[in-house]
Amino acid sequence: MDSKTLRNEPSVLIITNMGPKPSAPFQGQFVTAQVNGLAAINPGYHFMRWHADSMLNRLLKYPVFLLDFIWRFILSRRTYSVVHVHFFYPTIWLALLYRLLRNPRAKIIVTCHGSDIYKYQPPGPWYRWCADKVQHWIFTSDALKSRFSLPCSPNSVLSAGIADSFAEQTPLELASKPIDLLYVGSLDFNKGIDRLIGLLPGLTNKKIVIAGTGPWLSKLQQAAAVFPNVSILGPQTASELAGLYRQARCFISTSRHESFGLVMAEAMACHTPVVATYTDGAAAQIQHGVNGYLVAQHSESDSQNEQRVVAGLLAALEQLWQLPASDYQQMQLEARAWAEQCLVSDVVSKLICLYRKV
Repeated sequence: MDSKTLRNEPSVLIITNMGPKPSAPFQGQFVTAQVNGLAAINPGYHFMRWHADSMLNRLLKYPVFLLDFIWRFILSRRTYSVVHVHFFYPTIWLALLYRLLRNPRAKIIVTCHGSDIYKYQPPGPWYRWCADKVQHWIFTSDALKSRFSLPCSPNSVLSAGIADSFAEQTPLELASKPIDLLYVGSLDFNKGIDRLIGLLPGLTNKKIVIAGTGPWLSKLQQAAAVFPNVSILGPQTASELAGLYRQARCFISTSRHESFGLVMAEAMACHTPVVATYTDGAAAQIQHGVNGYLVAQHSESDSQNEQRVVAGLLAALEQLWQLPASDYQQMQLEARAWAEQCLVSDVVSKLICLYRKV
């Protein structure tokens, strides 16, 4: 993009309340990937730079987040015409402050990621008031959009984006894959780590690799200690993850709630089919029997229902592993073809068109 074109591009400020922390070192990396992809238009970028798990941080991280924003962008000489907020509430307040103090004509775009909708139903008066100030809404899936109970026109559905490097992996044949089952992500209750633990006794003859960290790490380590076929890795870089995805016969998602689930898209970009519990994000990505398998779950979380979920996951895994090589290869190709639309280069080109439009 030449200098003349760049001068005609809208000046964009991207704000997110996500950021890496010791227990989640890659949190918010999909927003960073978008920012890096938008380098040609040189966007401003504000994320939660002071982020940890201590009680002090939990009490003060938002005041520090606000003060850091005032120092870096309210008091800056540069003016932005578009403010793109990732994670609507409460991050939207910074965009509204920018509009109030710096540029009353700034347009606000919001990308909703899941819990910024799930946790605010029914929406309160301040949530509603803020929503009325948004010029364009982006949802990471159609299902997430359907859960938003307020007027949201105009809007679009767009993946947060995965690194193009995942699409550079060459596929491995079924017989050449050394990992039977791969899990990547946060180790917490919502991600269904208790379900993953419940699967282990039924998979003693399978090579299982788990990559990530989180509050359920110690419970997982304790449960896996009696299973020598299970390897628990810490957080991995994008390059390391790509290698793991490529080597896995199957990727698993055991989440209770998921607005999109980029790790599923990353796995499919590396030609790896997915078995997942039915969530908004899984339903948006997986065609049952085509690029993976969906397993029903129930709103009630009693022990009997959880046992049915674990049994359903085991059955789906066995179905995938028993596919003839030619059928498995076709599923690989379908997974890879679907993931094309999630590559950050495609997402960024759509964002630039949207910035110009608003």
